[in-house]
Amino acid sequence: LGGLLALGFGEAGAEVAGRFAGSGTGIRENTPGMLVDCAFGFAALRNFNRVLEALKEKTMIFVNQVSEVVHGCCDDWHGAPNKNLGDAFMIVWRLSTAPADRQTKLADMAVMAFVKIVAEINKSRVLAQYRSHPGLLQRQRNFRVCMGFGLHIGWAVEGAIGSEYKIDATYLSPNVHVAHRLQLCTTNYGVDIALSDTMASFCSKDLTTQCRLIDHVTVKGARAPIRLYTVDLDGSALAVVTHGKEPISRNRYRIRQLREVRKNEKWSEDIIVPELLASDEDIVTMRAKYTKEFFHRFSMGYRNYEAGEWLAARDMFFTCHYQPKPDIGRHPVTSEEHWPVDGPSQMLLRYMQQFDYEPPEDWSGYRALPLLPEQR
Repeated sequence: LGGLLALGFGEAGAEVAGRFAGSGTGIRENTPGMLVDCAFGFAALRNFNRVLEALKEKTMIFVNQVSEVVHGCCDDWHGAPNKNLGDAFMIVWRLSTAPADRQTKLADMAVMAFVKIVAEINKSRVLAQYRSHPGLLQRQRNFRVCMGFGLHIGWAVEGAIGSEYKIDATYLSPNVHVAHRLQLCTTNYGVDIALSDTMASFCSKDLTTQCRLIDHVTVKGARAPIRLYTVDLDGSALAVVTHGKEPISRNRYRIRQLREVRKNEKWSEDIIVPELLASDEDIVTMRAKYTKEFFHRFSMGYRNYEAGEWLAARDMFFTCHYQPKPDIGRHPVTSEEHWPVDGPSQMLLRYMQQFDYEPPEDWSGYRALPLLPEQR
């Protein structure tokens, strides 16, 4: 019964249903929820409408193949899949019942889970087959499976919503919507992952130093402006794994047991998430093109941008190429085609360009989160 509840409601939803089952009253509309603190993550497929048009009824197979990767990586790193929304997945890391030191590690694990998903979807030989699908290539040149991820931490009301006809175990909070909006903005910034400063503050310092501060924005649902961070990754640098490992067992119960053992091992003091982020072979490969000089130049440009020194910020962002150029800064940049390819650099340059690189009189170091009209 517990396994069925976990499958139908998700791990967190199974806890909700379990509370009601224990009370003997069943799920009723006048039953209050529970206030909890969680890390909320959204993982969404990009260009999903094109996938729908090309794959038609086989879209279900495609989404399930992606969800196997998403759910598997999040479960490995102690996340609980909560909702499947077709092109998006909501994942929860429940902090309320964890001691302070484990809360920090759970926050680190949430970031690691999304980093590993980026690696796995690019290595998957199953998902790589869609790169040569005629219908997809007709709609998007050089198609490959891409996802965007948003992470935020905050309170929520955990409970069951619905009626005798349909019940959903869910989380209600503006913090959930913040995480969703962070995921939406990843496309505009040209990054895979966007996490809030609240999320970053819960992570260990060693992990936060591996994140890049990319903007300071107001987000609908958040009381105060949020500083946005990203983990820079280039999933296209990974090769597809052509030969998969043979399963240790085909017995579902045995597989679940082994998975729980693997999850519990991650609580060991020997497992230090920031060290894995810096040493994992796949992650090192994905981060290889982002040099120390690049991070230094972007950081200098960003500090000038937030301080309102936009001409200095512009000139520094113009130099934010992943690979240093021998003549960098010696020639004036006269058109956007000479801008760096870095997404956050381009985003901030375009914003400042609207004001001719002169900050508005009321500039306070932040702006509204840039979303497309259909994303608001």
